[in-house]
Amino acid sequence: MNQSGLLYGLSTLWTLQTNMRFSIITPTHKRADNLARAVQSLLQQTYTDWEMIIVNDSPHDRAYQHFASSINDARIHYHVNDTNKGVNYSRNRALAAVSSDSKWVLFLDDDDYFAPDTLATFAELITSHKNKKWFVTNRALVNGTPVTKFPRDNVSYSYAWSYLILKRCKGDATHCIETKLASSIRFSERIKQAEEWFFFYQVGLRSRMYYRDHNSTITEGYDAKGGLNFRKRTFGDQLETLSILFYEGIEKGLVYRPTFGIYIFLRMLKKIFF
Repeated sequence: MNQSGLLYGLSTLWTLQTNMRFSIITPTHKRADNLARAVQSLLQQTYTDWEMIIVNDSPHDRAYQHFASSINDARIHYHVNDTNKGVNYSRNRALAAVSSDSKWVLFLDDDDYFAPDTLATFAELITSHKNKKWFVTNRALVNGTPVTKFPRDNVSYSYAWSYLILKRCKGDATHCIETKLASSIRFSERIKQAEEWFFFYQVGLRSRMYYRDHNSTITEGYDAKGGLNFRKRTFGDQLETLSILFYEGIEKGLVYRPTFGIYIFLRMLKKIFF
């Protein structure tokens, strides 16, 4: 590479590192040991312009005392809820705490961790697709098997139709959403955990998701059935959850969107007849 090419490459890298801050949101509950691994995966990123916002939802768990005292990186912001309020509240609290210069938001569970090139991969996608506001990559097992299943690589999909209704896209994924897009949307706090679709559905009303086949989030022992909180609840609890989301959808004006009603209806049918 000649000198001008080298200088251009260094200039491009500097621009990326200083104008594309990622905010990683991590709620945690009684998993201090796993959380340390998640933090370490951020410290090992090849892309360094990031902040990690951790919200501890188990304030009386003494296992976190050592973790809190061990934080020595200014990019890591640690918050503790006064009482256990649920993962959805914790995610919302973190969303409200992102820095003013944040450009993109990602979600990382406390028992998962990022591959070393996760943020660099998203930085490359953002640079290559400047008109996109929502990128999706894989969540994968330690052996490299993705739990995220999309029909084709490098294609945009409708979250409502392709993921919720037609099930063309399946499995938990790694989401990278433009901060300006995500900042006005919140998870449902009437339900303490799960039902993340309610948040992503609202994001999907404003943007399609662009998929790249890259194992970004690594998880251990993922159970596609047992791992879903909704399926652990009783039949009555499930119907109550759907009713809560339906009425919350009324408040937010979502019920006027055909896809919202279709999805709730299909969920109801599945629980009643299957």
